Amino acid sequence: MTAASRAREPDARIEPGGLDPLRWAWQLLTNVKFALFLVGLALVAGMVGVVLPQVPGPMRANPAARSAWIELRRETYGPLTGPMDALDLFDVFHSAWFNGLWVLIIVAVTVCTVSRFRPTWRAVQRPQRTVADAYFERAHHRADFTHEGGAPAIEAILRRRRYRVERVAERNGATYLFADRFGWSQYGTFLSHLALLMLLIGALLTTMAGFDRTLVIAETTPAAPVFAAPGPGQLFIRMVDANRGLDADGNIIDYHSIVEVRRGDEVKTCKTTVNDPCHAFGYKVHQAAWFNDIARLRIEAPNGQLLYDDVVDFDSQTALAPFIRVTTADGRLLFEQQLPQMATDPGVSPGRDDDSALAVLVFPESPGAETLVTYAVAWFFRDGQMRLSLSGPDLELVSLTPGELASTGDYRVEFVRAQAIPALTIGDMPGAIGDEVTVQMPTGGDGAPYLLVNGISFDPLVLRQDTPVENEDGYTYTFRGQLEASGVSVRRDPGDTFIWVAVAMAMVGLAITFYVPRRRLWVKVTPARTYMAGIAERTTRFSRELRLLGHELGSRDAALPADLVRGED
Repeated sequence: MTAASRAREPDARIEPGGLDPLRWAWQLLTNVKFALFLVGLALVAGMVGVVLPQVPGPMRANPAARSAWIELRRETYGPLTGPMDALDLFDVFHSAWFNGLWVLIIVAVTVCTVSRFRPTWRAVQRPQRTVADAYFERAHHRADFTHEGGAPAIEAILRRRRYRVERVAERNGATYLFADRFGWSQYGTFLSHLALLMLLIGALLTTMAGFDRTLVIAETTPAAPVFAAPGPGQLFIRMVDANRGLDADGNIIDYHSIVEVRRGDEVKTCKTTVNDPCHAFGYKVHQAAWFNDIARLRIEAPNGQLLYDDVVDFDSQTALAPFIRVTTADGRLLFEQQLPQMATDPGVSPGRDDDSALAVLVFPESPGAETLVTYAVAWFFRDGQMRLSLSGPDLELVSLTPGELASTGDYRVEFVRAQAIPALTIGDMPGAIGDEVTVQMPTGGDGAPYLLVNGISFDPLVLRQDTPVENEDGYTYTFRGQLEASGVSVRRDPGDTFIWVAVAMAMVGLAITFYVPRRRLWVKVTPARTYMAGIAERTTRFSRELRLLGHELGSRDAALPADLVRGED
């Protein structure tokens, strides 16, 4: 064979060159530094999402609302607003890069978990059963002593201590033993890694495929759609009964709602509370809140056409009004209720600092009498406190603060306290005589709510329940009653099962890891002496345990004086 032909022959000892992408990716994903880098990056991203304002959930799917919200951020971030929005820094937890980061972390944890399984299984099922004789001299945990009974005595005492013992060799007059206790406990670490993986998967599923929307639904109103986009899977929820339970003393003891959930022709009616949700069509309906500041109002045009028959939601907006009690000189009750505002005295300054609320206090001359007595009432705020001015028959102008009393010859007028009542300004009510209408819902002396409406007539209109009232232009207003409503949270969390299972697995894995430590022990028994060397996890006292084991066998040279002082195991 020529030199040229020999030169063309491949050398079998030369390994193939080039980059192996799969091996490189595997090594990178199993690298601890890379894992710490990913976790650190996720923590930084999470901090960004916490520190920077995030787009509210209801605005996320509404381009116009989202754009308006972003424009408001320009007041704070100026020209950086556009680039920050392009990087989804105002919607971190729903951005593609954040979810991609978590997917990468999940892949890395998966690779680490898979890569650990084979070594863990090998360590449990095929542990190293023999060691060199030199190991008995240099092991961190070791002991040697003399005793009677030889190898059988060692085997017996180890089995009593729940070791799995086997003879692995006999040579040169020495017997070699291998003992293993709780070998399966090494699966605890693997179980903890698997729990972390399932926890991450559950969190990712919750973020990407979860759903959470809160609706406020009042009784007697039509069923509310859950999803913004219509479709065959649309859910509708109707409030059958929004309930606030009270005990005999008037203390709140319960909030719950009876809801009707409908999808297509299927309907499910169930009870929901904060901690016990209603389950329907793969979703959970939780009780989130309870409201009773909602009124149902009906408005008809002069020709009888129905213009409005729906709810007026005060949306927790209130106004402070005085609560007044009027009694006769001999103590008989004539008036005890809230007094809503009927007009406003604008004061002399252009601002509202010196505005005063005006009302008329009307009560019967005596209990059951048809003759009425009228007092003029005004109130304003000074230093955070309501001050009440009162004048009327046989009473000069007097100023009262909460808790004070004004007396005339026949009556006692007490300003009991300032009390919040639902109050709302509406800009487009049919039949209004001005640009704005103010609606208040105080409670009368009989405990029944009513509406006081300013702006639909020259005088304030009082609307009692189911009593139509017509204004000067012929519009008819009917207060249909106060409604109760509940805020319900509609949720779907596909990751919650993963998360609960992960928590259980993590607890079991940690319990095994910390409370069931593995021990591996190699023993060399000679006619003259017994040598022990072992490995024990999470303890530095295994050597003492081995010495006390020899002491229990009757050895006089196994235990140290300090071992016996601490007590025998």
